[in-house]
Amino acid sequence: MHGKTTTQMQNVTRNIIGESAQMQEVFRSVNLVAPTEATVLITGETGVGKEIIAQAIHDNSPRKNEPFKVINCGAFAPELIQSELFGHEEGAFTTAIRKHRGIFEQANGGTLFLDEVSEMSPEVQVKFLRVLEQQEFSPVGSEEIIKVDVRVVAATNRNLKTAVNRKRFREDLYYRLNLFRVQIPPLRNRRSDIAPLAFDFLTQLSENYDKLIIGITPEAVKYLQSINWYGNVRELRNVIETALIFAEGEELKKEDIEMAIKNLNEADEHSDTDSEAFRDSFSNEVEPSQEPNGDPHITPEDVRGKLWELVQTGTMSEITSYISLMRYEAEILHYSKRDIAKRLQISVPTLDKYRTLAEKNT
Repeated sequence: MHGKTTTQMQNVTRNIIGESAQMQEVFRSVNLVAPTEATVLITGETGVGKEIIAQAIHDNSPRKNEPFKVINCGAFAPELIQSELFGHEEGAFTTAIRKHRGIFEQANGGTLFLDEVSEMSPEVQVKFLRVLEQQEFSPVGSEEIIKVDVRVVAATNRNLKTAVNRKRFREDLYYRLNLFRVQIPPLRNRRSDIAPLAFDFLTQLSENYDKLIIGITPEAVKYLQSINWYGNVRELRNVIETALIFAEGEELKKEDIEMAIKNLNEADEHSDTDSEAFRDSFSNEVEPSQEPNGDPHITPEDVRGKLWELVQTGTMSEITSYISLMRYEAEILHYSKRDIAKRLQISVPTLDKYRTLAEKNT
């Protein structure tokens, strides 16, 4: 039986699945920061559940009976995000046919969750910093000063410190946001949470399809736990929902999961000859690399396994995305191209060949 582990706070109103030690640490952080007025920065990969943690912070705060508003800063064009955040006056721009209250004003007294905060333009960052520091702003097209009382919880799947170093994010805003950080680990690093999450999704979703599915076979659970879930909890939920459609018995079987994953895999128009050539070059380089002292170089198993899986069966876009992620992480740590190739257990020429193919196919 898999139950829900919560933050175990007296006024908790939202249960969160998380039996792993890593998620217990997340819950501890929520427990510490929720009762305060501190700005919170939630970091983690796409799909790990940053909004759920933000909701838990709000639900366990003195503001729990006030509004909880959510906005994705990456979902709006640069010219519109200011209006969404701060509102606008009628006639402020061509399509402003009526006055609009921004989400900061709508969240007054409560909590505002700003997802993908790294996507803010420099101009918006200036106004956002002013709100954080002075709790006031002016709507677009207005000189009126609006005072608000809003707690901000921000989230990003990017490295903000790197963005600061590249002059893409204001350093003063970074330090203002990075007051208290909650880091949510990827699902592949907390595999003990996969089964309870899957069972919970099964319970939630089976009613939607009018199917009496009461469990997941041990073989299917083991298979779910062997997958790296680079789309994290969101991807797992999608797979369980799709598997429910395929399921014909009273339990989800491994075959149902496999069919769901196959159904959700999107073919790529550039996945033919070029990617095959890259796979062929990679297949000749599976021998472990060595450190200068002669010891074997240790590559994280999930990194090596995922790359090997992609070069055999993945599309060009999947290969591009994964290698780009590895290069991004390596860049943060100031690794050289040689270090990146070593980490991926391929040669530098093959890495260069990949980059040429990636640029050609993207």
